[in-house]
Amino acid sequence: MVNGPSSQPNPGSFAIPAANIASHPDVIRNVRELQRWIDSLPLANPAKAGNQLLHQLRLLTRDPQPGSRFGALLDMYDAPLEQLLMIVNERLPGSPDSALPLDQLESLLVELLTELACGHLRIANQLLASGKVPATETLFRAMRLLDSALNIERLHYRRLALHRWQLMVSIFLRAEYQQVADQQVDPKLQNEDEPGTIQGLYFRTLLISLCDPHQKIPSEVTAWHRWTTEHTGLLSITLLPQGAFAIPIDIGGKLSPLASARRSGPGTDTRYLDGDRFMQQLQEDPSAPAGLRQALIGLIKGRQTPEQRQTERQPRNHPYQLIYGLRNIHRRLEELTRGSTPSRSEVRPVPCKQVNQSRFGAAFQLRGPLSPPLNIGEPVLAEAEASSSGAAPVGFAARIRRVFSGEDQQIEIGVEKIQGSLIPATIVGSAAERTRGDNLALLQHSADTGKYILLASRSIYREGDSVAAEGPSMRYNLRMLRLGGIVQHTAYIDVEPIDG
Repeated sequence: MVNGPSSQPNPGSFAIPAANIASHPDVIRNVRELQRWIDSLPLANPAKAGNQLLHQLRLLTRDPQPGSRFGALLDMYDAPLEQLLMIVNERLPGSPDSALPLDQLESLLVELLTELACGHLRIANQLLASGKVPATETLFRAMRLLDSALNIERLHYRRLALHRWQLMVSIFLRAEYQQVADQQVDPKLQNEDEPGTIQGLYFRTLLISLCDPHQKIPSEVTAWHRWTTEHTGLLSITLLPQGAFAIPIDIGGKLSPLASARRSGPGTDTRYLDGDRFMQQLQEDPSAPAGLRQALIGLIKGRQTPEQRQTERQPRNHPYQLIYGLRNIHRRLEELTRGSTPSRSEVRPVPCKQVNQSRFGAAFQLRGPLSPPLNIGEPVLAEAEASSSGAAPVGFAARIRRVFSGEDQQIEIGVEKIQGSLIPATIVGSAAERTRGDNLALLQHSADTGKYILLASRSIYREGDSVAAEGPSMRYNLRMLRLGGIVQHTAYIDVEPIDG
């Protein structure tokens, strides 16, 4: 671990928004008046209450003279924020695997959490300016607020907000400088699902960001978050790489954790995350979440090769149409088999723009909200907009591998092209009875490898059983070998053709 003032310079003050030039007439700086105002908030209308809270909190945190009761006033915002956070957290399990964008309340809550964190950091700056050191509790409060904001954004596929991450890095470095990063705070200051130290909060966000959560479903990231909470004590930071699982990180905060792990070289702002003990526990603990160790190993192995991608992606700016959902893809493939033109398609595609492509993948930007929402791992058809009426459609089938959501319902997806052909099929025979009418399927066949994958309702899967599927020109008798994955209600099943 990086030790106190003897090994690093004073990190200085925190980069938070500057105070206003003059006080606003509506700012409330009296404790009793603020309590009455908070009690009158329309919490039955969370979005309206959130807007009012954010407005008043911002007036206070940026007031040029917040007064001697500034800390007490900030504390009064904890209760209404916890109520709003509870509402938001109760919504998440409803769609644990979908790429849902931030809604109005969630966006407000992220801003509220950030603003309140900046309020606590303003107190820290005031102490630093007078030659004093901020209390550990003040730093911890700001850190956990920023951590909560980043976690909300992470579960909605938002890109890591670099200004929030930079503040977290600054808090960690300040705590290290004061030698309190691993100091346990009063349990009353933390929730059950949070580490009780500044270092623990920093390590948890750092580690999950390193694992590229944009290519995982939210429920999987939540499992990583929960397990890492209990094991942040197994992580440490070193000046030089140590062990087999040393990952470079940027303590300057200029790069995101993933970018620093991929691009950082030796320098004054480079340190190394020592993950040997953490990785060992992941391997030995039967309750450890699936995929976390593999994600870290993939990151470490990726640094040992000169290229992060198999082939370089080339920038593009082409209009496309995106079709997703097994039924829609099945219908469109049947239309293409019959020679239908895009203008006569029964499927309503989503307009999008291709922003880059490579031999094996591509990226698209589109506008949400989408109903149903997209999911990591699901198939899509990407068709280029026809240059002339009656032109043959040009495009490819792919699987969604990465999702980013942005402002104004903007969505960006990274896809991996499906190798081989994708054949529309219908499940028939005894297996069809288990589908309860959901008998449409897609059969992927790679001519290079001879491998077949059946995309169908998860209810048909029985290892070793046979299943019959009728395509446009032939019937397929297939033996189900293994389950390759499940996306919502669709299973990816490795199959092999059999006689009969």
